[in-house]
Amino acid sequence: MECGPKHLISIRSMMNLSNCITLWFVIARDASGLLLKPPIAGIATIKSQTNRLSRTSLFDCTPSPPGDSTRNTSSYPDSASLYQAIPDKKPWTFGILTSGFPPQQLLVPFVKFVTFQVWRVMMNELVTHDEQGRFIRESFQAGNNPSPMEIEGKKYRLYLGNPCPWCHRVKAAVAVLGLDEDIPITMLIDDAEKASKGGWILPESPLNVKDSIAPQLISGDLAGVYNYCYRHVLPDGERYRGRCTAPLLVDVQSGTIVTNESNEIMALLNDYARRKKEHSAIGTMPEIDLRPVGLEEELDKTTKYWFDLLWNGSYRCGFATSQLAYNEAASDVIRGLREMNECLATRRFLMGDALTEVDLKNFAWVTRHDYAYTVIFKSPGGRIAQYPNISAWVKRLVLEYPNLMTTIDMKDACGSYYRQLFMLNFGRIVPYIPSLEEWVSSL
Repeated sequence: MECGPKHLISIRSMMNLSNCITLWFVIARDASGLLLKPPIAGIATIKSQTNRLSRTSLFDCTPSPPGDSTRNTSSYPDSASLYQAIPDKKPWTFGILTSGFPPQQLLVPFVKFVTFQVWRVMMNELVTHDEQGRFIRESFQAGNNPSPMEIEGKKYRLYLGNPCPWCHRVKAAVAVLGLDEDIPITMLIDDAEKASKGGWILPESPLNVKDSIAPQLISGDLAGVYNYCYRHVLPDGERYRGRCTAPLLVDVQSGTIVTNESNEIMALLNDYARRKKEHSAIGTMPEIDLRPVGLEEELDKTTKYWFDLLWNGSYRCGFATSQLAYNEAASDVIRGLREMNECLATRRFLMGDALTEVDLKNFAWVTRHDYAYTVIFKSPGGRIAQYPNISAWVKRLVLEYPNLMTTIDMKDACGSYYRQLFMLNFGRIVPYIPSLEEWVSSL
């Protein structure tokens, strides 16, 4: 017979709690486990029960044999037991769940109510919701209608964070377009405790960089970058009030923001690579066009489609504060996975036979789905390995474009969700997360 902790009553805890108050309950055993049965005819019987149970493991329902007052609890249970002996040193507790005071019928609803209210306040502070608890993704766009990037000189710098899928798609575009040497990247560190605003801080920059760029753009945190780029707009002493988000593309020569919208950055990078190829010797640039001329409208519609179902769908699951909101989002994710798998049954890539920006955007999503979104966001649909066409597409991507394997540290990226989104993971436990290589090989 097995007994869980909720079925067990610690008489010793009850006596300590009530001190000198007469106890009116006694432990009685029956076929279903330990029960409380009133009334009881005196303290002597309680003490007798207490002495007997003190020699018995709380996770074992077998009492000591009659007359056995010398049972060695340190060696019990033995190696064949399913249970463990209670350690000599364990975390201190009030013992309220085993003492029966306050009554469980009052305690549990009260704790549930308080916990839920605190959680909901934190969730509403983190992101925006409508009155039904649906997550609303606001626009925090900065910069003004960016013009084509200049090819001459290293004028630009990208600020990207490894955990962020919107940053990942930009980094993937830089990798497959071969722009690593053209546009320097500052890899941000997610540390909300050190950041003055938002969650990104800047790493230490090499000495050669410090001499050629404003210090506000290479030290401190991302909020400092925003403040510096808006220095001519804000009144003296005032700081940027919007959210300081990444990815961020900055013109370091003028110290201004080009844009912080990932779709715009990817379009600018592709245009930059196309024009650079036209100015370069034949064969020096890769034959890749992530946004072919004439397909822009279709690409934008497809981006919006997958954004609604998958990319934002998982976030809508994770940040939902009502069952209705979650159910709606979960339905979209399941539908999106099914349709993506069906789409790739007859295509090498999502838009046909050629790689496009849509593939890179979905790549950033699938690499986080199994070990971040399905767990901490409760995003449904199962593992990517359950979808043979999506799995084959992932392997095709990394085989034909091996630079993609360098665009994400999967353990750090997925682990960040558990470390930073504490309102979704109060215990701050980070589950097992494989490397990108291990994950791909398992598909």
